[in-house]
Amino acid sequence: MITIAATAAIYVHPTLPLFGGALKAVSAAQDPYRVAAVDFVNPATGWVVVDFDSGDYAVLHTNDGGLSWTRQLSGAGQNHRRYMKFFDVAVGVFALVGAAPQLYRTADGGKSWSALPPPAVEGTVASWSFVDSEYGWMLVSAKGPITNPPTYLYRTQDGGLSWQKLGLPAAPDQAFQVNFSYFTTGWLSSANAGPYAYKTIDFGATWAQVPLPAPAGGWPHGGRFLVAVQPTSGGGAVASVVYFPAVRGRTGVGADIRAFPPLVVRSFDGGRPHTYTYTTLINQFVEGPLGQEAPPNQARLSTADNGTTWMAILPPSSNGAIGSFDALNWWWIGAGQLASSGDSGATWTDPQNIGALEALPGSLQVLDRNHAWFAGAAGPRPVLEATADGGNGWRMVLLPPMPDAWTPASTP
Repeated sequence: MITIAATAAIYVHPTLPLFGGALKAVSAAQDPYRVAAVDFVNPATGWVVVDFDSGDYAVLHTNDGGLSWTRQLSGAGQNHRRYMKFFDVAVGVFALVGAAPQLYRTADGGKSWSALPPPAVEGTVASWSFVDSEYGWMLVSAKGPITNPPTYLYRTQDGGLSWQKLGLPAAPDQAFQVNFSYFTTGWLSSANAGPYAYKTIDFGATWAQVPLPAPAGGWPHGGRFLVAVQPTSGGGAVASVVYFPAVRGRTGVGADIRAFPPLVVRSFDGGRPHTYTYTTLINQFVEGPLGQEAPPNQARLSTADNGTTWMAILPPSSNGAIGSFDALNWWWIGAGQLASSGDSGATWTDPQNIGALEALPGSLQVLDRNHAWFAGAAGPRPVLEATADGGNGWRMVLLPPMPDAWTPASTP
């Protein structure tokens, strides 16, 4: 079912805009920018990270539901991915991945930020995950081979002031991303030799393989599986499983998983290598004027009991965005339509027209049964959409025009 027999089966034609690439704001009085992350803690209070074409970034804040915005933090991001997590209206963290990681904390809603000492690690920070202002995890790709470098996990219990090395969570597989849903419980996104996920229940000290149910016809053998897992809430999680057979010389058969997110694979067309970019069910905020398609024969699964049982899910469309406010209740928004699920994505209501812009992948944040936010684009301008009545009515929230005015002195 999932086996890919030729390059044609994995060839990408960029038709789906990336979340970052689509949100271009243009004006003679401002610099173009795009949205990299959105985080709201209640219907009125939230933060947005925007990226400028220069690679600089800025953090914007609203406490009145988007009626007004304040620019709080700016810096040189060099087009690295951003991580932002707020735990309430006051306390949050902001970080950059990459070879020169940066980590900031705020305790006053972003009015002031404290830059923490760079973690003393040799390698590239691939992922951050915090469950509160003190407990956090950092996944580091160590210096070494270009293909499948070892990835080490670190933990902090003092908000990033110090880090403890925990070891190789996915050895001999390659981990790309770590996501904790609770102090004890976390999941990895990784390229594996088989169809299984990695989970910890002891603060990341040890990790166990969690078998995933096979589709009709069973799982293929050989090659590599991308298994990307994202917690929803409580004991819930959603997984994307994508299989690629091993590359057979320059025959054009197979592909090698190079990065996630987004899912980047490399294959030969019979003469030279080509790199393709895909979007999975686990869509993240990613930057760059690129395009994506859904990977071939992606298996999509969900669990509501921390991985004890899994079920296949089939969203109304491969486009759009998915969000949830608990392990069972999910929303899908795409092409001006909304559908909902009360069983972790196994079944969906018929899509209903909602008179709102199309949600961009990775942007839907459902706060509760009534309130949600997502990002879209009104022509070339980035905007947000918000609902306060369970998705029946939506209002457009404009983001402010801004110059790329960052200087080294403008970052705390």
